[in-house]
Amino acid sequence: MQSCSLGLTSLALAIYKQHTAYAFGNREKVGITFLDWGEGAHARPRSAEQLMWEVSKRTSIEVREAPIWVGPEDPKLLESPLLVWLGRGEAPAFSEIAQERINLYLRSGGLLFIDDISPPGDQRFDRSVRQRIKELWPESELKVVDEDHTIFKSFFLINQAHGRLLRSSQLEHIGFDDLSPILYGRNDTFGALGRSPTGDWLLPTLPGGSVQREKAFRFGINLVMYSTCLNYKRDQVHTLEILRRRQFKAR
Repeated sequence: MQSCSLGLTSLALAIYKQHTAYAFGNREKVGITFLDWGEGAHARPRSAEQLMWEVSKRTSIEVREAPIWVGPEDPKLLESPLLVWLGRGEAPAFSEIAQERINLYLRSGGLLFIDDISPPGDQRFDRSVRQRIKELWPESELKVVDEDHTIFKSFFLINQAHGRLLRSSQLEHIGFDDLSPILYGRNDTFGALGRSPTGDWLLPTLPGGSVQREKAFRFGINLVMYSTCLNYKRDQVHTLEILRRRQFKAR
């Protein structure tokens, strides 16, 4: 796995040089990039804007509030430290090019957060996305995130995954060195975050109401912080430098 990582990282560096910038460091502001793939890709409007507004108010990170969407074959997915896949229904299979592109992104320091936004009782996305994850990362299996994982203390101290629903308290991940390039949650985290233009919440948080929504925001902020930091409180430097250094963590 190490030799594969070295080869992919070398390939990543070649791509970065062609674009005259580091993939994760060519923009100082941090934002949400959604993977434009499958039925749920555009199903949580205004969630990213609200989350990044909260990030800007509660942390020192400079943010880009407006999200962008990229397809799995788009080179632009290499420009963000955090890629979010919102899913419901069947998770479509990736092309060979898409698998290579996403694998390169993951092994070069990117974070893919998969958010199951299916309605209660619908297991189609969960069943199919597990197969997609196997195809993206065949040498490891999804495992439950340990309670002392950095994701639970990257900014707020929390003890589980939170979202609009309480489908599962567990967060799953693919481990690579001391990083988790893939995180998978089933609680519709982004469904708890969106507001309408008039300021009303777009969707209810069940069963915990406003307390549960605040926990979802804290989990979302931790997710952003985790995607931009090498490890908890270990690097107190500018975000641009953190992102550049994170890229080399997989070497």
